[in-house]
Amino acid sequence: MYKVLLVDDEPIITQGLQALLNWEDYGFEVVYIAQDGEEALAYMKENTIHLLVTDIMMPKMTGLQLIEESQKIQSHIKYIILSGYQEFDYVKQGMRLGIENYLLKPVDEEELIKTVQAVSQKLYTSLNRAHDPEFTTLKDNTLWRLLNGEIEKSDWQERLSLYEMSFIQSFYNVSILHFTNDRDMKKSKQLRRYIEENYSATCLYNPDQELIIIFEAEREDILVEYNKKLTWYLEKAYAEIGNFFLSMGKAVTSIEDLEDSYILARELSLYQICLEANMLISDKINIDKQQLLRVQQEYKVEVAKRVLKSEEEIAKGIKQFFGALHVGESYVSHIVVRKYTIDLISYIHHSVQIDKYYNHTSAIEKLVYASNIEQIQEVLQDYCDELIHTIDNQNDTRSPIVQNVLEYMHANYNQELSLKTLSQRFHVNPIYLGQLFQKELGVVFSEYINHYRLEKAKELLKSTHLRAGEIGKQVGYSDTTYFYKQFKKNVGATPTEWRNI
Repeated sequence: MYKVLLVDDEPIITQGLQALLNWEDYGFEVVYIAQDGEEALAYMKENTIHLLVTDIMMPKMTGLQLIEESQKIQSHIKYIILSGYQEFDYVKQGMRLGIENYLLKPVDEEELIKTVQAVSQKLYTSLNRAHDPEFTTLKDNTLWRLLNGEIEKSDWQERLSLYEMSFIQSFYNVSILHFTNDRDMKKSKQLRRYIEENYSATCLYNPDQELIIIFEAEREDILVEYNKKLTWYLEKAYAEIGNFFLSMGKAVTSIEDLEDSYILARELSLYQICLEANMLISDKINIDKQQLLRVQQEYKVEVAKRVLKSEEEIAKGIKQFFGALHVGESYVSHIVVRKYTIDLISYIHHSVQIDKYYNHTSAIEKLVYASNIEQIQEVLQDYCDELIHTIDNQNDTRSPIVQNVLEYMHANYNQELSLKTLSQRFHVNPIYLGQLFQKELGVVFSEYINHYRLEKAKELLKSTHLRAGEIGKQVGYSDTTYFYKQFKKNVGATPTEWRNI
């Protein structure tokens, strides 16, 4: 667990923060609450913390002074600032100190959760590397939320103005750069600096530490030229980064549409598995997309079949799957391999029709934090081993009533379903049906149908561009807010975050 220190001279604020969310769900524990900066510093001198959440205006010492002093004690700490109102002069100073975000009181639960999730992943990444470059900034967080459509226009305009940034060109595009030595933080920072100094571009690192580039120009053809020029430079003059792919999203004419450019860049990055390294991937490239999808589907079917046979067959299937991704033969980003592996696990999960979801969800969570292809392979192998063990031990004697109910639920999960309506349809007592369902499947009815709908939602998030709220309604959630809460509670990420994994 990452350790959290809360600091505010108003006890009601710190108590509220502690109760606002279940910190342990996001890998944190609140270890201490201080009422001023001096008390907080005294605690940090004797104890390790990972996240400091502090008010700006406090007696004895401001929140910014506390951050400056704490950096002398523990350099790895991440910071979130609380503010009673828009104190932009203080926020500017905080940006120079590397704060993750500033939150206005009363704290918005949604924004706090998103910030905490981002901090969790960055701490995981930084604390497991030999170097801790501390290049996470408020600007990166704001731009990242902009690319994911998770921030209002007035909000991002206000926040980016703190950096004296203005997007005034006529065309923009988002490109994603993957390269072999992306874990070398020194080279990565040097490359980011080079791009921002030599192009009309702004860079950011997302929680996975991918280098994302926002190019801007007065004409669309100049954007294309920027991407081609950078590709040439990386291949001819910057060989120390290793092999690479630069995926170029479409040109858009407003900052509000950057999300569309980013989505295309993300989709294009998946074509790495059928291309030679050190090239620009754009929508102009000649790729038989349907053939690629067919091949991937064939391998998913093959691995799913092997899961039903034996451990030896699973090992062969996994080797075949990663061979299809050209892992070990040529450069493919682990982010891309992870995406294909998540799709594979989701396919296997639905193909073998195992009714317990913990194994599937746990594997996805592990994949989210996998930082290289070896870890991804281990997660997939462990998942398949555990799955075949579950299959071998599963009770095959299921009553006809429960089997019929399951078949009906799977076909009509987007309709209103309850034990009452199902008991009327199948002419059985609802209490008896609920008890029989739980006995044979190991979960209560409501939990089962909720998980099933969420799995369908995840499929639609990956395979369509429908809005999350619309997807929620399609899978049986009439209340969009309830769908968001259930998704985040069970998956550990918002629908948008899941779509971008």
